[in-house]
Amino acid sequence: MPTFRVFARLRTIAVTITVFLSIVILLSHAVPAQAQNTDGDPEQPDDAKMHKTVSSDGYIPPSLAAHETVDFSPAFEGNGQLVNNGAELVFDKPVAPVAVPGDGAGIESVIGPDSRYQITNTTSSTYRKIVHITSNIGGCTGWLISANTVATAGHCIYNGGWASNVRVYPGRNGSSTPYGSCSAQRLYSTTGWTQSRSPNYDYGAIKLNCTVGNQTGWFGFKWKDGGRNGEGTNIAGYPGDKPYATMWRSNDKVRVTQSLRLFYANDTIGGMSGSPVWNNALCNQCAIAIHAYGVGSTGYNGGTRITQQVFNNLTSWKNS
Repeated sequence: MPTFRVFARLRTIAVTITVFLSIVILLSHAVPAQAQNTDGDPEQPDDAKMHKTVSSDGYIPPSLAAHETVDFSPAFEGNGQLVNNGAELVFDKPVAPVAVPGDGAGIESVIGPDSRYQITNTTSSTYRKIVHITSNIGGCTGWLISANTVATAGHCIYNGGWASNVRVYPGRNGSSTPYGSCSAQRLYSTTGWTQSRSPNYDYGAIKLNCTVGNQTGWFGFKWKDGGRNGEGTNIAGYPGDKPYATMWRSNDKVRVTQSLRLFYANDTIGGMSGSPVWNNALCNQCAIAIHAYGVGSTGYNGGTRITQQVFNNLTSWKNS
């Protein structure tokens, strides 16, 4: 074969290979990058695994089927019937603020002037659904999501091990417990918190040995995708820097939205972990996050956002 024909054939092969490699490179750049939310924080790669349910007694309730998934669980008013007429009780272990090392969370989380104000009428519709939690871990706050289920922060019920001697007092006001108290039958949280101690998955629930929610009612809760900046945030709970077991509230709005957490300038102190972050305008007394931390890297207090996965777990736990 003449030399020029060999060179021509080699040139054709080289051009073909070059075109093929160019197409491969273009296609590789066409693959979407890792999904991000509106504020640019990346989604967690093992999100489903991190939301996996764990419990204090090993029981795992059925997960929600795809067709059962909705975006809103409604609130319930309850009948408001009092228990024990606010009888006196023996004080439990003093409130001990819980902070998680490495998160930058501070016990003192008042941002500027202290905007908290005391709630004295704790038997009104909203506040009787909020509970004071005591245990060997310390004092925390929670909120009823069914007749016998309380939502709270994960570190309120699991801190290197499951909490013991857990009791909840709905609508407590100091020594007055207008709805009595209940103990824990089971505790729920996630592998993301109990194994990885990630603040993104710091939430849980207490299954009660009573159905006090029929009297107090319970909060609704709601999830949605995308940004939540500007939405109102109301927080009420039991801070450790005020008279023991008194309820205090602060109001603000979402300042920073992340895929798994929300941040706001509501003033909070240790002991308020687990408080509902609720909004009345979007849905009547429904929570959009669970308060968990003091001021961190964003300059605001923050809580675990109620995403679809959090919503599904809370729904599964309350139905168990």
